[in-house]
Amino acid sequence: MVSVFADQYFVFPVLAIALAGLMVLLCRWAFSKAKGGSLVRRVDDRPAERDAFGLLSDVRTVRTYNEARVTVSTLKDFGIKATAARTKDGWTVYVWPQDEAAARGLLDAS
Repeated sequence: MVSVFADQYFVFPVLAIALAGLMVLLCRWAFSKAKGGSLVRRVDDRPAERDAFGLLSDVRTVRTYNEARVTVSTLKDFGIKATAARTKDGWTVYVWPQDEAAARGLLDAS
């Protein structure tokens, strides 16, 4: 036979409220705006410099995101790995250095 005491009815709600409070404090700390207070990665939305992408070579800069996606899609259709990034000059399309000549030739022909 199992017997339940009155103090066991009291402990569970207190423990549940304490854990919920701990979770609230943890979330406040994790998502706080204070300098050095958060572990959540913040995204820098400012445009980058054109030469800030390491080994990638820029082959074309266009005005809009859609133009950049079309250019990247065209290059990928021909087997050239490409990506686009927002820079201070607009949207720049980047390729690997070994594909730069082929990408420029393809884009100049179209």
